[in-house]
Amino acid sequence: MNNKKIKILTIYGSPRKNGNTDELMKSFERGINENNYLTDSGLMIESLFIRKMNFSPCIECRHCSIDGECLIKDDMQQAYLKLIEADLIAVSSPVFFVSVSALLKSFIDRCQRFWSLKYELKKRIIKKDRVGIFISAAGADNIAIFDCSKKVIKEFFNVLYVKYEKNFLYNKIDNKGDILKKPETLKEVFEYGKNVKI
Repeated sequence: MNNKKIKILTIYGSPRKNGNTDELMKSFERGINENNYLTDSGLMIESLFIRKMNFSPCIECRHCSIDGECLIKDDMQQAYLKLIEADLIAVSSPVFFVSVSALLKSFIDRCQRFWSLKYELKKRIIKKDRVGIFISAAGADNIAIFDCSKKVIKEFFNVLYVKYEKNFLYNKIDNKGDILKKPETLKEVFEYGKNVKI
């Protein structure tokens, strides 16, 4: 462990404020704040609420294939910096039509620049390996409902040199507040945050 401040980035991918995945992510953050290993070493938690961001979907202009930069200047430019600097990235999203929310997918699509940097330009601007987790909830009772979302998150993490460390997937959770009726789920993500080591 060095003396640099540890940076945790939490990405809230739901369009619904204080919905089930928001509550799960907040519980994870509470755990992080009680993690003596992290807080004793210095800790910074930054949150991206995608529903509050102003950004365009990817327009497939292929400019990032030239120099690894995105041509569109909007809120994603600051998000890129946070993605590069984070030591742990936590992503949350409900399942919409067997995948992540449209908001989160648009955000991930705008990370095409990282794909271009890694695979086309062979240029590594992210100098450290990191870890990532995915938190999700779905109304369906079949655990396979998360399969497509996990594939999207896996590729997102892969281009960012993030090790896909763990899933927290909860089905039969649909209406707002359903997750609060299952405190064991909130405790699970809290305990992970409280005990994780980076």
